[in-house]
Amino acid sequence: MTVRNRDIARLLFHRPGELIAILYWFVRRRRVRAVGRLRTAVAALPFIYKHWLQDCANLDRRALLSRSGSERPARDIGIHLHIGTEVAPRRVRAVIASIRRQSWPHWKLTVTLEDAHIYRLPSDPRISIIDGCRSRTAGLAAAFDASDTRYLVPLREDCRLPVHALAAYAAASAAMADAVPPIVYGDQDEFGFMGRRANPWFKPDWDPNMAMAQDYVSAACAIPVDAARIVLRGKQWGMLTDEADGAAVYALLLHLAVRDGRDCHHVHRVTISTPRGDWYRPRPDRFIALRAHLASYGGPSVTKGPFETAKIAWPLPDRLPLVSIIIPTRDGVDLLRCCVEGVLGNTRYDNMQIIIVDNGSIEEETLEFLQSVVADERVEVISWPNEYNYSAINNFAASFAAGEYLCLLNNDVEIIDENWLEEMMRQACRPGIGAVGARLLYPDRTIQHAGIVLGMGNAAGHAHRGIAEDAPGYFAHALVTRSATAVTAACLVVSRRLFDSVGGLDQDGVRIAYSDVDFCLKIRAAGAANMYVPSAVLIHHESKSRGLDMAPKHRDRYFRELAILQERWDTVGFLDPTHHPALDRHSEQFGTVR
Repeated sequence: MTVRNRDIARLLFHRPGELIAILYWFVRRRRVRAVGRLRTAVAALPFIYKHWLQDCANLDRRALLSRSGSERPARDIGIHLHIGTEVAPRRVRAVIASIRRQSWPHWKLTVTLEDAHIYRLPSDPRISIIDGCRSRTAGLAAAFDASDTRYLVPLREDCRLPVHALAAYAAASAAMADAVPPIVYGDQDEFGFMGRRANPWFKPDWDPNMAMAQDYVSAACAIPVDAARIVLRGKQWGMLTDEADGAAVYALLLHLAVRDGRDCHHVHRVTISTPRGDWYRPRPDRFIALRAHLASYGGPSVTKGPFETAKIAWPLPDRLPLVSIIIPTRDGVDLLRCCVEGVLGNTRYDNMQIIIVDNGSIEEETLEFLQSVVADERVEVISWPNEYNYSAINNFAASFAAGEYLCLLNNDVEIIDENWLEEMMRQACRPGIGAVGARLLYPDRTIQHAGIVLGMGNAAGHAHRGIAEDAPGYFAHALVTRSATAVTAACLVVSRRLFDSVGGLDQDGVRIAYSDVDFCLKIRAAGAANMYVPSAVLIHHESKSRGLDMAPKHRDRYFRELAILQERWDTVGFLDPTHHPALDRHSEQFGTVR
């Protein structure tokens, strides 16, 4: 966040004591602490959210003027509102009022009615009415068919358009010269008593995996009219939405953006206000639409998850691929025994090979365990008698692996759910999927890993670290199967083919710290999507075996590897697509900075 002089002036007026404390830390040359406190203090100021929204609107207005010389692009933005027979009149008045208050006035509203005699709509040349649409789906199809605009914004009757929403869509449309215009979607917040807006959801960029697990787009989107017309006139669309009328927009997005692969462009603007709690409100129609969409993928099963998320059980191959599980170790037999016995005795996926890489164990109990465990034909012990180098150890072990897939597993991981490997393999076996990571918990059952965000702390951070096991985190992101820029190699599954194609882990430059992040970024650069799978849950006794990176004897090595990561992947300037510019890059729990 950029802190402006006016923000400091507001802080002086509202919280002078806090500003004095911040100045104290600046004088003491504790700049990081001072900047952190300043950022937090400014974010908590009264009306800061309102000011941030206005700043965004001013940027959009200037962008429109610079591109066209006026605020009006070549084609207007259309809006569709369907009004059923049971919608309260006050809701209709409120939503239409929000449209007429738009700061960008060049819009066209199409209202589809189930009964034209129920509501009296305001007289406005920009509003047209289509009567006799007996369902939301029929109304949506009629609105797209009648529209002469480039984009149409589907609007629910219980929501409201923020005053600068259409300006944001217009600025995005004017900036795009695409022959095939993408779907555009924005962020959202909630309105409460007296229309006060709060609880903004600053969303990630487009992720088809997340869109299937959680509908984070359909409430705040603008859809290309020409593309939608083609789908809406098709027979397949009609068969689908007759059963899921309330999820018509979601079903359309699944067809356009997931099945057809149309690009989606995320504008970092709040473009819809919903009622409180709307993001997790039960919507059975969405699950019907999702199951219908997935039927063309072989019919993976769909079950309802927490906070109205969907868990998709992608089918495994008829012949289960062999997974080679690589476990580096040095002594610490209690941790190793817990890990290995858990893998052997508490793992449902039964086609696996375990490769234990002994990095110079000397304790008698450890050596006895290693000698005894090879009695299981699934286990092999190999020796790495050299200096500890996490990347080199795993690369070395991979040369002994017989599996089509590799699972990198720390010896301080405890198996607590027999389905862990099966859940990860359901994702790893899908086309286009790269590294797959699990939800790892500390022994106190708080989250240690729920995906890695690049750029957090100018390096990389674990999303949602420290929240309770079943807590939603930021809008349930901790519980949603989704793409991740990187995942931790404490428990990571990847195809052997992909591992080899990117050259494995970097054993020369990034030997220990951030070796998994660097590996995942190479996979991402190769065009595969890394995945976070919350249904694969394990306990991670983090760094108990190798120690902490910031221990005095490890600090120099850690900072060398950090510098390599920052230079190679520009982590200081990188904007992670799973994060958002309005979220604090220093907060693993997705605190806001607006």
